Amino acid sequence: MARRSNGEGSFYQQKDKSWVYQVTYGRKEDGSPYRKAFKGRTKTICKERRAQWEEEQARIKAEEEAHAAESAHLEELRAKLGHPIESEILFSEAFLKWLELYKSPPARKPSTYASYLDTYRIHFAEAFGNLPLYQITQDTIQDYYQRKQKNGGRLDGRKGGLSAKTIQNHHMLLKDFFEYAMRKYHLPCNPTIDTTRPVVITPEMRVLSPSEMQVFIEEVMRETQRVAILTTLFVGFRVGEVLALKISDLDLEKQTLSVTKNLIRVPTAAVSPENPNIEILNYDPKKKTHLIVQNTPKTSTSNREIAISDGLCELLIRHLFTLANSTWPNPDGLLFPSKAGTHLDPKSFEIRLAAVSKRCEIRKVNPHALRHTLATRLVEDKVPLNIVQGILGHSSIETTRKYLHKNEDIEREAIGMMSDYLNMGQMDAAPRLNGAAPRAKFADVVLPTFPQRRNHTA
Repeated sequence: MARRSNGEGSFYQQKDKSWVYQVTYGRKEDGSPYRKAFKGRTKTICKERRAQWEEEQARIKAEEEAHAAESAHLEELRAKLGHPIESEILFSEAFLKWLELYKSPPARKPSTYASYLDTYRIHFAEAFGNLPLYQITQDTIQDYYQRKQKNGGRLDGRKGGLSAKTIQNHHMLLKDFFEYAMRKYHLPCNPTIDTTRPVVITPEMRVLSPSEMQVFIEEVMRETQRVAILTTLFVGFRVGEVLALKISDLDLEKQTLSVTKNLIRVPTAAVSPENPNIEILNYDPKKKTHLIVQNTPKTSTSNREIAISDGLCELLIRHLFTLANSTWPNPDGLLFPSKAGTHLDPKSFEIRLAAVSKRCEIRKVNPHALRHTLATRLVEDKVPLNIVQGILGHSSIETTRKYLHKNEDIEREAIGMMSDYLNMGQMDAAPRLNGAAPRAKFADVVLPTFPQRRNHTA
């Protein structure tokens, strides 16, 4: 029997009366045919399906040939130019596009995106902005690191160069980008590899000594926001976490404070009204910066509920009754509103702490120093490390915490150790609670309410 030619087909009918159109397309090395079968209710349908398949195969072949031709052309250009044609894109265009696609909200927090934009604007734009990617070599990157360590490297008018930590942060950002550029723009290698950076030396943490704490707390009593400052010291919340607290975050029945939000100030370029994870306070696109409330935690364990001591709980209750009897508005139900009834600015909070430490004639105290102080006092008092980490909301022991049970009594006792530094008699006169010391009685306290404000976001 003669072999069937390529493209030659034959029909046969199946038991269900449908037709099969079998066509031969070429031969294998062993001489056996490549066959393709097309099924249908009629012979016409079978032929139509064959025609559709052949059309699709022709399209695929044309695309493959076009791709092969383009690849050959690019290889020819690479040989002629000495670099991939894709790598001629300017650093400024490629880097900003990468930031927008992979480092912007909601994939990343506005604060993180803002820091990347600032790094580009202040440092990278001047050093690399007008260079095509293929011209940025290991030596180019190394020269950048060297220059940034010298006088003038800061570009903000202040003496000296960038710190080792800042240069390391720049390196990690550049390394991440060039890993992407190798895939996207066919760079032959990552120019940040094998560069030398200054050694990062972790600075000594600012921790208030017990004697400094006593002096500091006495001076804090003169501040209108003394309760916010003391809460930061006694609970160890981050400043943005404290300033984002609402009255509803204080649970008198459980005697706890809950962290669910974080207040930060970021450049307007990093703010998007469409971002579902933030609340923009008084949005105006003409402003350079905005205060925003982030609904996503700083770390995986930042959102947390912490048991507080009797003393701190009473302090917060007295604060709220004092606030309710004042002329201060509080339409958003903030735990620590400003005199205008708005969120306190973290920068203003930091300035007040610096002013207090200056009046105390002690080394400058910032919000993070209060966290460090709490952690240090707790460790000194032999509080279990997992309890300390849970109070501070650190993520580094997340795995450990999975095997340990949350102990609110230990948390409350730990926080209570800090409250021993507080002399309640130093507080301004305020409505006192009748027999408020026992925890059981806090649950019966009815906190004051405040008129509500409409949504801030425009």
